[in-house]
Amino acid sequence: MIDYKLLEALATVIECGGFERAGLALGLSQSAISQRIRTLEIRLGQPVLVRSPALKATPAGQRLLNHVQQVQLLERDLTKSIPALSEPTARLRIALNADSLATWWAAAVGNFCAEETLLLDLVVEDQDIGLRRMREGDVAACLCSSPQPVAGARCVPIGTMTYMPLATPDYVHRYFGKGLSETSLKNAPAIVFGPNDQLQHRFLAQCGYHGTFPHHLCPSSEGFVKLALAGMGYGMIPEMQARPEISAERLVSIAPEQTLEVQLYWHFWRHGGGVMDRLTNALRSAATLNSNM
Repeated sequence: MIDYKLLEALATVIECGGFERAGLALGLSQSAISQRIRTLEIRLGQPVLVRSPALKATPAGQRLLNHVQQVQLLERDLTKSIPALSEPTARLRIALNADSLATWWAAAVGNFCAEETLLLDLVVEDQDIGLRRMREGDVAACLCSSPQPVAGARCVPIGTMTYMPLATPDYVHRYFGKGLSETSLKNAPAIVFGPNDQLQHRFLAQCGYHGTFPHHLCPSSEGFVKLALAGMGYGMIPEMQARPEISAERLVSIAPEQTLEVQLYWHFWRHGGGVMDRLTNALRSAATLNSNM
């Protein structure tokens, strides 16, 4: 049987991004954490961590991380059915896209986390690549745009986010005064969340344009809107986030007839226990109540 103190050390090293910070989190010295990882590797007969060029779990380590996350959730369920056991405060590490975090996520999970005494460790990733974190064993659940579940996990649709290509009226007049064309799309500066963000490319493909375009990189949902309001470019902004700016006509669409619909999916391990099932129900209820999410 695996000593769960060793698994706890492995999970904490990955979550904290290093041995020293993991030691501080567990109240142990860095050398004690290193010794636990070495002991785990000796017992398995193979490494569980790749230490350079960047710290990450090996395939064996990833499987152990997936296992320990599910065990922690099941242990929480056990304490609810056996009152004599002390109930730990559960912590869930979840990958999700920045736009959900900036708009509907907090309202959807706020009451649930308070009632469940649940702590969240949120990892912000582009919605098209967040699932990679789950495959690597780094998170217990993921909110992303991929409908393909990881082996051993469930995938449920949560809702649809509507994106609009928005900019200031002055910007639209300057670059798109004569409408959208190959030339205007080629020359108009855009705002892109990050190098893995494909929303802009998908919108341009809808317009029939597949070439290059100048763009700013802005890895912040709030900053994204501020850059657009400053007239620096146009960008794909969630309609629910931009409603006040649209109503005040501070932002307008460069293509009024075009939107981009992104379906979001919730991925979680099948053996995540009752707390994960209840969190999933809370997210699905929030999506039902908010038709624009």
